[in-house]
Amino acid sequence: MKNIYHDHLEQLRSIEIGESPALSMYVPLKWSDYDPKKIFSALLKVAEGLKQKNGENKFEINQPDWDRWIKQGTSTLALFHHAGVTHLIPIPIRMQPRVVVANSFHIKPILTAANVNIDALLLHFNEQGAHLYRVNSFSESLIDSYLPREVLAKYDWPVTLTRNSTREFLEFLNLEVKGSIKRTTKLFGITGADFSELRSESFWEKCRLPITYLNDSFKAKSPENGFSILRLKLSKLINDKHTQTINEILGSDSSFKDDESLKTLGEKILNKKINHLCVSLDDLQFGELDSTTGQITLNKNQKSTKDDDVFDDLVELAIDNGIKVSVVPKKYLPNGRMFLAS
Repeated sequence: MKNIYHDHLEQLRSIEIGESPALSMYVPLKWSDYDPKKIFSALLKVAEGLKQKNGENKFEINQPDWDRWIKQGTSTLALFHHAGVTHLIPIPIRMQPRVVVANSFHIKPILTAANVNIDALLLHFNEQGAHLYRVNSFSESLIDSYLPREVLAKYDWPVTLTRNSTREFLEFLNLEVKGSIKRTTKLFGITGADFSELRSESFWEKCRLPITYLNDSFKAKSPENGFSILRLKLSKLINDKHTQTINEILGSDSSFKDDESLKTLGEKILNKKINHLCVSLDDLQFGELDSTTGQITLNKNQKSTKDDDVFDDLVELAIDNGIKVSVVPKKYLPNGRMFLAS
C-alpha cells in the first residue's frame, strides 16, 4: 500500500544528480544527548571533507528550524541536498546520526519509514467536550476539539444534555473520526467514556477500525495513559510486520544462507534470481556497484564520493528490476547478517 513516503521516494529518485555528488543526512531529534544543531554541523563537516576530496566547493545548505520539527513530533529529520536545493522529510523512526555523500540519495531509511508509517486515532471525552488526536509510535497531535451546541454544565454534560442532543453530538463526532481516517490509520481508541451514553460499541463500530476503550478519566484534561497504550499497540504492529518479513524469507526454500553471496547479489538481481531482498537499516557497507553488470567492489570505509552504501544501491537496483524490497532494523535480522534474500 502506497503512502507519503513512497511519494517522497519517487521524487528523490527522479532528481537528476549529474556529476556533482548528492548529500543525504539524517539528524535524530529524540533520544540524543546532543543538540541537533551540533549534530548537523558535525555531519556537514564530514560531508564537506568528502566533497573536497573531489576538488569541489562546500555545500551551500542552511540549518533547518529544529524547534519547528521537534514541536511536530519528528523523530528523525532527513535532509537531501543537491545543486542548491534541499528537501526536508520527517521520518517516524529512531536512527543514529548518518551522512552519505554519493552519486545518488541514500534512501534506505525512507523505505523503512514507508513500512512503519501507521497511526491511531484517539477520541477523549472530558469536562470541556471531546478532543480528537492522531497518535503514532513516538508522538501525538491534536486534530480538533469539539463542544455540543448547548450551554454545558462542565462536570456532567453527557447526562445534562437531552438524549437527542447527545445523539446529535455523537453522530457529528463519528463523522469527524471517519473523516480523519487515513490509509495509515490502524486503531481507534476512546478515553474518558465514564458515562454509559458515550460507550455504545455498536455506534462506534461504524468507524470500521479496531476499537480500544482506555481508562483515562473523564476529569483528565489530557489522555496520557491512552497515548502510551496506543503507542505500544502501534509498536507491536510494526514489530509483527518486521518479524513476518524476516520469517517469510527464512522460510523460503530459496533463501541465501551464504554471507559471501553479497558479492554476487547484484548479478542475481539483474538475472531475476531473487524475488525479495531485505537489508539492514543500520548497517552501511561502502563500495561500488556496477548497475549494468551487477559487479560489486567493497571497501572498509568511504574513500570518496564514488563510494556509496552498496546495500542502498542494491535496494535501488532491485526496485528498478521489479523485486520486492524491505529495509528493517538490524535487530530483526539473524545474528551476523546484514541482508537476506529469497
